[in-house]
Amino acid sequence: MKDDNAADITLDIAKVKQHWEVQAKNRGLDAAGVTHRDIHQRLLEIHLTCKYLSKSDRVLDVGCGNGYATAVFAPLVSEVLGVDYSPAMIARARREHRQIANVTWQVQDAMKLDVPASHYDVAVSLRCLINLGSWKAQQKAVLNIRRALRRGGRLILSEGSRQGRAGLNKARQQCGLPAMPPVAFNVDLDEEKFWPFVKQHFKVERIHRWGIYDFISRVVQPLFVALAEPQYEAKINEIGRRIAEEIEGLGELSRGFVAVLRKV
Repeated sequence: MKDDNAADITLDIAKVKQHWEVQAKNRGLDAAGVTHRDIHQRLLEIHLTCKYLSKSDRVLDVGCGNGYATAVFAPLVSEVLGVDYSPAMIARARREHRQIANVTWQVQDAMKLDVPASHYDVAVSLRCLINLGSWKAQQKAVLNIRRALRRGGRLILSEGSRQGRAGLNKARQQCGLPAMPPVAFNVDLDEEKFWPFVKQHFKVERIHRWGIYDFISRVVQPLFVALAEPQYEAKINEIGRRIAEEIEGLGELSRGFVAVLRKV
C-alpha cells in the first residue's frame, strides 16, 4: 500500500537511546519484553530468523538489546557477537546470559560499527534500523553491516514498514477501530525508498510478512474484546502467530517484515 502522507522523519537519537536505557534498567520487565511487548511477534521473527542459521555460521547480531533473541540463536551457530548502542542493554545481556559460552557482548553503535571487514557469515538485525532516528542513519547502518559480511554472507532484517502500518490502520478504520498511533521512538522504513537502495548492495532472497498475525492481533482481537484492553499474551495472538509461522498472507497488512538479503 502506498503511504500518501509519507515524508522523511527525523527523531532526536539521544532521546531514542535514553528510552532504551530506561527500558533496560526496568527490572519489572521480563527478558522477553524489554525491547518489544508483543511477545508473539518476537517469537515469530525469531522463528523466521532461525530458519536461515547454520551450525558453522559466525553471526553478528546488531541491535541485540538484552540478548533475548541472541540467546536463542547461539546454540544454532558457531559464535555470536552481540552489539547494541545502549550500555544498559549490554549490561543486562551479560547479566542474563552469562552462561552462554559462544556469545560476546559489546557496546557498539550501528552507525560506527567497529568489527572486522568481511568476517561474518550472517548478520542479524531485529528492529534495529527503526531505532536509528532517520533514513540517512538507516542507510549508513546497512552499509556498515554489509562491510562486516563476507561475500555471499546473509543479512537477516526484521523491521517496521511505513506502508504496512498504513495498510493495517486502513483495515482497522474500515472495521470501526481507531488507527494505531506512530511509535514515538521508531522511524518505520519507507519501502519505496528502502528496496531500491538495498538492491544496489544485496540480492533479495526472501521477504516474509506476517499480515495474518497482525490482522488477528490488531483487528480481530480488539473487535472481540470490545471495550476491554487487548492483551499481547492472549491465546488468540498465540494462535495467530502459529498460523503465521506456517501460512503467509495479507502482506499488505503486515506492520513489518523479515528480509533475507545476500551480499553481492
